[in-house]
Amino acid sequence: MPVNYPKRTLKKLDNRGKLNRSASLLFSRKGYQNTTLEQVADSANLHVQTLYRQFKTKEALAISASEKVLTECEARFAANFSTHNTFQIWREWVGNAVRYLFKSGFDKHKKEQLCSASSLMNDNYMLIIYSGYEDILTKYLAKDFQMNPEHHRLPRLVAGMLCNGNEAALKRCANKDGGRDSLADQDSVISETVAVIDDVACIFGEHITLKRSAD
Repeated sequence: MPVNYPKRTLKKLDNRGKLNRSASLLFSRKGYQNTTLEQVADSANLHVQTLYRQFKTKEALAISASEKVLTECEARFAANFSTHNTFQIWREWVGNAVRYLFKSGFDKHKKEQLCSASSLMNDNYMLIIYSGYEDILTKYLAKDFQMNPEHHRLPRLVAGMLCNGNEAALKRCANKDGGRDSLADQDSVISETVAVIDDVACIFGEHITLKRSAD
């Protein structure tokens, strides 16, 4: 039975959702350090004081924004796992995430961050996101591999490779490895991120094949 919230509460929830979406997009495009709360509020078409009534600190906003993304990711896995394996779901999720980011493209600060020696050291948002992604991937890879992650290290090891692979792909597109600068090209970024997933799946996919053969 749907809950009938007061109009004031509905407005507050709507504003919170707008701020979460704007923060997620800007933190991903510009980097956590290079995004101000004023920019988040402006992107959400809200006054910065509205933001401060919802979130007392930038870190609190990062935590809230990341929780929303991770909840959506978990829901995607839960809805599709009966017909798709972890690699397939992750491949689609990452591709859609890149397309969403490219609605306005990566900021120059993001490229500078990717090319720095400590690209994630001060990025609270991405650290939370990658940690959450790793937990979700570990959970579903354990099911795919029919392994208990309490006793087998492989599910989390592969999950870590998939998460780190996202960052590695972006670094390559930002010319970190001396290739070519393609961070402004959506198709190139998608191609690179998907290729990393396919590389990992090629190495460890046999564990799923063996499981399905047994079934």
